Amino acid sequence: MTKRRRRLAGVLVALGLALCLQGCATLSEEECLSADWHTIGYEDGSRGFSAQRIGKHREACAEHGITPNFRAYMDGHRAGLRQYCIPVTGFALGRSGKRYSGICPEELEYAFLAAFEDGRVVYRLQQEIEQLRRDIRQARNEKAQLEKEIEANEAMIIADATPPSLRRELMVQNRKLEDLIEDKQLLIEQSEEDIDWLGRRIEKESRAYATH
Repeated sequence: MTKRRRRLAGVLVALGLALCLQGCATLSEEECLSADWHTIGYEDGSRGFSAQRIGKHREACAEHGITPNFRAYMDGHRAGLRQYCIPVTGFALGRSGKRYSGICPEELEYAFLAAFEDGRVVYRLQQEIEQLRRDIRQARNEKAQLEKEIEANEAMIIADATPPSLRRELMVQNRKLEDLIEDKQLLIEQSEEDIDWLGRRIEKESRAYATH
């Protein structure tokens, strides 16, 4: 698949998801009819949805003449939040680069936010690594292009038809190109060292939240 087609496919998938989020019902008719609103609230809370999601359920079930049990839903949602609002989840949310919507109860929020900020640190370190990898790819491409230029110059240098003045000029140019290649190689090596160092930092930051 070409890059253009992959990009188009990505756009179509994103558009499809957006339309689904706007138009897809949160619950089916069967789910509305057999709903355990405490369980639904618990599942929403444990997945990090705010209590406002009950409004979406109300819209979905209104088509089938069903009204959510608000009290049961809220009781379940509060219980679900206690499952969600733990440091491991906060760290994972921060590491993913997503935002925190402020849904955790006050007594759990401090530890959750502390872990979330630790996750944000790791997210930023991961972003740095990705940028370094892009820099390495670019430097390698540029290095390869410089090597091709040197090869082309060398072919002209040894050609019988090349005048001496041009040979000298090409030899000087090659020395400059070799210096540029050395700079690219140094950049690659330094970037690889930086990636290793950042990787160790990520490992250290993540150790406290490792699940076994």
